[in-house]
Amino acid sequence: MPLWKCTNKSITNEEAKESLDAVKSACFKCETHSSDCSIAKTAGEINALMEE
Repeated sequence: MPLWKCTNKSITNEEAKESLDAVKSACFKCETHSSDCSIAKTAGEINALMEE
C-alpha cells in the first residue's frame, strides 16, 4: 500500500483514487496551468502514489 508522506499513513489505491477525484473536482479549470498551483501539485503527488 502506498504511504502518504504528510502523515506516514498507509492508504489503499481506492482511497488514493477517491482523494484524487476530490482534488480534481476542486480545480478552477484555468486556461493556463502553473507549477505553482497547489491543486495540481497535490493531484500529482496522489497520482504518483497510485503508480507505486
